[in-house]
Amino acid sequence: MKRISIAPMMGHTDRHFRFMANLLAKDVKLYTPMIHADTIVFSKNQLLESENINQKDVGIQIAGNNTEVMAKAASIISNYNYDEININIGCPSQRVQNCEVGAALMSKPSVVADCIRVMSKEVDIPLSIKTRIGIDDHDDYDFLFRFVEETANAGCNHFIIHARKALLQGISPKDNRRIPPIDYERVYRLKKDFTELSIEINGEINSIEEIETHFEFVDGVMIGRYAFKDSLFLQKIQEHFYPDKNLLSKYEIINAMLVYAKEQTDQGISIHLVTRHMNQLLKGLNGARQWRNILGSNQEKSMHSYDLIQEIKNFINKRKEQLI
Repeated sequence: MKRISIAPMMGHTDRHFRFMANLLAKDVKLYTPMIHADTIVFSKNQLLESENINQKDVGIQIAGNNTEVMAKAASIISNYNYDEININIGCPSQRVQNCEVGAALMSKPSVVADCIRVMSKEVDIPLSIKTRIGIDDHDDYDFLFRFVEETANAGCNHFIIHARKALLQGISPKDNRRIPPIDYERVYRLKKDFTELSIEINGEINSIEEIETHFEFVDGVMIGRYAFKDSLFLQKIQEHFYPDKNLLSKYEIINAMLVYAKEQTDQGISIHLVTRHMNQLLKGLNGARQWRNILGSNQEKSMHSYDLIQEIKNFINKRKEQLI
């Protein structure tokens, strides 16, 4: 079965989003945002305890370049129920570069390979790499081939490739997601040359039709920011690619989110951290604007969390027929 996943993204794929995404599309693979290996090692489990909510089939994305620290981080991660450790070799931000991790490591495949080796010895959790097709002037196919070859020989057999190169100087991470041109063919070629590896493609994939096209050439597709622009797209994915599974109605999804929101606020978590992910759940339906206004009222009016939950309940109960 081909795989569909949502890209790990800072500020987006937190545990609250992952809870909602699992309701929308339980067969879509989810990841945490990137976490530096140093943070995992030196936080004494506190970070992973707050990030982990006992969801199944969640991968954790980490960044690092020190073999000892990466091995320790992997060992700590193994105490939780993450089913994949993904290594970020694609982030081009200056802050990440200053730590000598992310896309900058693409020019040092031996360092990445060493990390793969020690982590593989430390844990049995599958390892994967998310990277680009190149960096700066190193954007020919041979550069990508050599990187994949060396890290695959070290024990990595799953690669997620953002089909554009990263520019490490002069542009923002946002511009790095749109200015370097997309080159899907290079990723397709990689799969032809490494048939034994699992190759997943990422970059500007925003429709069911595009996913189906990529499935003809690679093993999986990773969806990026479109999952937040239109979160109901995840439900369309579930319905199209996994039709034998029971889909939850919007009414059921929102009710489940409200139960979750109350659990979180009971623990002292701001309800806005949960409801901010729910804005698109009524996209295209009557009342969508009012829905967004209600979700924003927690900030605008300093409404008590439980009052906001009740207002949302009242809103959806009046529109139950529309939402089931």
